[in-house]
Amino acid sequence: MSEGRVMRVLAILLMIVTSVLLFVGHENRVLRQSFDKANLVAHEQKATITALTAQRAVLAKQNRQNDALQQAWRQKLSDIEERAFRQEQTISRLLNENAEFRSWYVSALPDAVRRVHQRAACASANHCEPALSAGQPVPNARQLPRD
Repeated sequence: MSEGRVMRVLAILLMIVTSVLLFVGHENRVLRQSFDKANLVAHEQKATITALTAQRAVLAKQNRQNDALQQAWRQKLSDIEERAFRQEQTISRLLNENAEFRSWYVSALPDAVRRVHQRAACASANHCEPALSAGQPVPNARQLPRD
């Protein structure tokens, strides 16, 4: 082979190797950018997961507290119902045992007491003061206020 041909072959091989190197370099940059984007997304997702885990822990704690409070309220309600039941039994027993108490219990309230219980409901003590000074009746404690 002649020297010119060898040079041409070497020049062609050099151009091919240069082209391959440029192509590999370009692909390397594209892959690096993709990797950086994927890494950024992974970090954002990790931060999101950490925040959600913390929120879940807070919500779980609040849920446990709510459950404990509900249980306490149920127990209080049960205690109140039990006390009311015992009071009803005591009243029934006293009515059956004591004729004087029975006659007092079934007798009508005096007019003054009935008038006091005919007043409109008061939202607070400040609202009741004008009604009381004006001689208006106060609401019956056993009845819900009317709107």
